[in-house]
Amino acid sequence: MTSLAGDKKLFFASLISFVTGSMLVYVNCWLSSPPCYVNVYTRIADVENFKVPPGYSARAILRPMKKEEERPLASTPVYTGLIGEKPCECFGAWHRDFFSQKQWIARQRNQEKCLQRYERRQMVLQGVHNYVDGSSPISYPSHGLQVRPLRAVHLNGLRITWFDSKSIVTNAVHTVRLQCENGVFRQLVKVQGVAVQGAHTNDFTIQTSKPQQLNRQLWHIVYQNTEFDTNAFDLVKLHYKKFSITIPVHIRHRLIPWLYDQGQGRVQDRVSVVVKTFLRYSNLRRLVRSVGDLYPGTRIIVADDTPYQKYESFQDENTDHYVMPQFKGFFAGRNLGLSQVTTEYFLYMDDDHYLKPYTKLEILVSLLDRTDYHVVGGVYEDLEMFATTIRVLGDDTHACYEKLRGWYHSIPDFPGCYAVDHTENFFLASTAEVKAIGFDPHLAQSRLGHQEFFTAGLGRLRIAVCRNIIVGHNKTMEGVDIELYQKYRVTDRAYRNMRLKHHLFRDNLTCVGLKYPRNESLAQKVPTIPQQVRERREKEGETFLTDLMEKSHPFHQYVHGQDTE
Repeated sequence: MTSLAGDKKLFFASLISFVTGSMLVYVNCWLSSPPCYVNVYTRIADVENFKVPPGYSARAILRPMKKEEERPLASTPVYTGLIGEKPCECFGAWHRDFFSQKQWIARQRNQEKCLQRYERRQMVLQGVHNYVDGSSPISYPSHGLQVRPLRAVHLNGLRITWFDSKSIVTNAVHTVRLQCENGVFRQLVKVQGVAVQGAHTNDFTIQTSKPQQLNRQLWHIVYQNTEFDTNAFDLVKLHYKKFSITIPVHIRHRLIPWLYDQGQGRVQDRVSVVVKTFLRYSNLRRLVRSVGDLYPGTRIIVADDTPYQKYESFQDENTDHYVMPQFKGFFAGRNLGLSQVTTEYFLYMDDDHYLKPYTKLEILVSLLDRTDYHVVGGVYEDLEMFATTIRVLGDDTHACYEKLRGWYHSIPDFPGCYAVDHTENFFLASTAEVKAIGFDPHLAQSRLGHQEFFTAGLGRLRIAVCRNIIVGHNKTMEGVDIELYQKYRVTDRAYRNMRLKHHLFRDNLTCVGLKYPRNESLAQKVPTIPQQVRERREKEGETFLTDLMEKSHPFHQYVHGQDTE
């Protein structure tokens, strides 16, 4: 019996010793760094060949291989070719071709200085690159933080999400450092057990041994802008242990809208018609009459650079006829007309356009009202191709435009309307946004000017075109002094070269890029086709108008003044 009792005591003593020893080993491993029971490998072969001692377990933590061990992965050229800028392919004249070597050097110097001044004035900010370390314990707002100039903002979401267990056991001090350039950090609440240095400065430090208190203090820290700027970024940098993060803070004035009284909400109350005319008074008379017939009371603004001896007044109750200095040209007239618009939208028409019964401006107004587009165009009755896209191509070596016929995508809820970069000369536009861009009144845009407005609007204006909104195109020249008209409107080589040089300089281009040939008047080849095109356009317009009258059509309520939005 005594021997048996002794064996039991020995057994329990051994068991207690084993358990105690195992716990001590576990605690020692837990407190050490790295833990002794965790084996770190970078190759699968090492893991497979490793033998774990009895009573222990092994865990593999995968770490990146050294740079010399990295192997490049095969990439798909069709996708990698989409990265960065698309190379510019020049198909026409180069900017430098118009100048001697000495003139070109002076031209480049002048152009570079103009470009530098332009870029300094821009309100468009470059993107802020923000890198987030995937293994970082810091949670923070990576973008979207805005503050008004000289105001403050909470750094919402800023906290430490996990803490090292060893630092918790040993009550180690946790230190967070915040830095910025154009502001200071304010401590809204003093949290107990937290030490702060650099309060109300741009170099702010928080120290505490209590993780919970650390996050509580971070919650009550705000960034205040102290250096005024109307549109800029400040970068708030946070350092915690070996981790660093950057929070971009957008400093920006509140944007003030430009609102227009819409009166009774009719097209006549919300749209002004802008027309640039020269000599073609018979055409202008038809345009004015068509607008008055379909939308009586609509204000028409006419800018006229006709020679004074040929001038005829169209001034009446609904038409403001402005006399320009003679021969000033297209874009100068467009600017004059636009400057007098007091409605939310304006409709630009050439003087040889006229509205037809199925030219439903309500559709264009509805599209601008219900979407984020700024400009929406219609279609000429005698032009097959109506949609154009423009791309800016190139790199630091040379740049150009690529202009192609086509569209990007259809616009939801507006059948027959498409997203584009360029329309014809018949378009409805938002007055405030177009005034911010304007029309270049340079002499180079006097006889011929259209695309330059749309290239200036790239990235600033959203453009659409609706193929079912068809405008009449009057090509007759009744009562017009043809010789005088052609003298100031038909272009010659000297004018085209002047226009091209101005265009290349103004848009900071080095050469002419690919341009899809404009759809020529087919009358030069097959005399019967233009009439066929015209008839088909008219039939489409009449069918579209009939559909609009049906209550099943999505635009029916708007067209009949029953729209509630």
